Amino acid sequence: MAEIADRAVDTFPKILRYDVERWGDQVCMRKKELGIWHEFTWQSAYREAMHFGYGLLRLGFAKGDKISIIGDNDPQWCCGQVGAQMLGGIAVGVFSDVTPEEASYIIGHSDSSVVLANDQEQVDKILKIKDELPLLKKIIFWDKKGLRGYDDPMLLYYNDMLKMGKEDEGKSPDRVERLIDEATGEDLCLLLYTSGTTGVPKGVMISYKAIISSIKAFLAIFDIGQGDNLFSAFPAAWMGEQVFGIGSFLVAGAILNYPEEPETVLEDLREISPTMATFGPRQWEGFCSTVQVKMKDADILKRSIFNLFVPIARKRARSVLNKEPVPFYLRALGAIGRKFVFVPLLDMLGMRKTRIFGTGSASLSPDTFEFLWALGIKLRQVYAGTECGFAFGHYKDDIQAESMGRAAPGIKYKVTEDQELLVAGDTVFTGYYKNPEATEEVLRDGWFHTGDAVVTKDDGHVVYIDRVKELGKLSTGVKYSPQYIEGRLRFSPFLRDALIIGQEIHPFISAILNIDFEMVGKWAEDNRINYTTFVDLSQRSDVAELVLEDIRRVNDILPRETRIKRFVLLHKEFDADEGELTRTRKLKRGVMHKTYGDLIEAVYKGKDSIEINAPVKYRDGRTGIIKTQLNIRTVQDK
Repeated sequence: MAEIADRAVDTFPKILRYDVERWGDQVCMRKKELGIWHEFTWQSAYREAMHFGYGLLRLGFAKGDKISIIGDNDPQWCCGQVGAQMLGGIAVGVFSDVTPEEASYIIGHSDSSVVLANDQEQVDKILKIKDELPLLKKIIFWDKKGLRGYDDPMLLYYNDMLKMGKEDEGKSPDRVERLIDEATGEDLCLLLYTSGTTGVPKGVMISYKAIISSIKAFLAIFDIGQGDNLFSAFPAAWMGEQVFGIGSFLVAGAILNYPEEPETVLEDLREISPTMATFGPRQWEGFCSTVQVKMKDADILKRSIFNLFVPIARKRARSVLNKEPVPFYLRALGAIGRKFVFVPLLDMLGMRKTRIFGTGSASLSPDTFEFLWALGIKLRQVYAGTECGFAFGHYKDDIQAESMGRAAPGIKYKVTEDQELLVAGDTVFTGYYKNPEATEEVLRDGWFHTGDAVVTKDDGHVVYIDRVKELGKLSTGVKYSPQYIEGRLRFSPFLRDALIIGQEIHPFISAILNIDFEMVGKWAEDNRINYTTFVDLSQRSDVAELVLEDIRRVNDILPRETRIKRFVLLHKEFDADEGELTRTRKLKRGVMHKTYGDLIEAVYKGKDSIEINAPVKYRDGRTGIIKTQLNIRTVQDK
């Protein structure tokens, strides 16, 4: 990394070109297709990006133009992004699961003239909205399965684009190289859209200087180097993948491995066993559920051994995290547990060779953090935002379960009287695209106002509490953090999601909960409880009793005035397509309070149930709408 700092390689294309000088024929990327891992060298990746850039030139693409990229994480995303940036273009990330309406907003608002799309699903979305996008000239796609019969003149196959670019390179071999040399670190390179938790998404303008500073800050804390294996898991439309994935690949020379499909991530992860495994909190929570499901399905001997060693491992992990001496008996039993229980488990999860485990983007409950450490997954938290870049993280030997770490090198921060975190440094964004008013609200005198409430500790660690605007306050004046309680609840293998309710007009806290259909369904079958649909299962009294045990577990660690008093098991899962969640699965609280307004009113009026019209999907695939009663239950202390 020091070599990067010593040379004039201040843009992604310049860094990739320098990588070719150093490691030309060595492997830099892998992509699994039809069960086989295909390898890219630094030279081949650079040539592909170069040919893509030449192809864009033929389409009239120029410096400052935008290319929206939508689809799964693939080498084509990376090469297409860098290829556009070679011309001075700006890459606009679009999450693969957006609706056509959401895609239309981002592509239109960003003034994108080209869309690079993954497959038929994404192409269909863009074709549906193309008439709403007057600036759109071309839709390039890289997976042509199902698209052979499409004849829209706006469509262009990715491989044909590369052939076109290769032809043009032969006619003018230095043209793109000159454009690469003309760019500087001050140029914009990315336009990433916020999750839109409080309104329409905002386009965050990010310069090379900002993104490369974030990558260097990350690598100063996490020891990733040339030849280390990374696994592309975060959406490439999110800042996290631009830093932890594409960024570490470019700056550190790590090998970036792409899974075959989102559905094959666990299988593909096992085959690679990457040096670093970085996932969001919801994915780590999913890992915990996967482990618990597999242990419930295991034979009685394996299950008994697991249940014997997990409490021991958790005690040991707690001592290590609290920097307390570990008693000899815990060290001895822990060593036995690691060898016979947890190392095979890590092998099953594809993490036997992994030495760095990271998480970020939202808070992770201490329960989940401690459980993962007990399994041998020595997780380290980071704090990175689209606007502020990489700012905080756990240094190798300075990890605290409840904190998001200490400031990264080059990061300045301060905390206001109302506990809001402010960040300054080279990692901070340039501003919101076409929205100077919003920029002025959050970017003042070089300080980015994050909107996050934190507490600082004497040892330099910073503890995330919640969003400042989302900190709860009851009519009694008691303040609390909804996210903290929600995270504790999600540690339950039987709960997929949670929404904590309790505003200034409410005297107590209540919860709207989603059951984990797979886990609760398995539990019901094991206990010979019959059910037909999600709606049916969620409203059963024995399921409510099951969940009640977890609510009491959480209540036991909460102050009495912030304990959950009433709860509802919802008839459906929270859904991003219905506007209830962001694409990174964060709760849109404002939307939720409106959507479930009648239910919330019934909870605080003391009603025992409320009638709703619920869409259902039966096991045979049939769908319908039924009227059902949602039961509202009161939590009685034991």
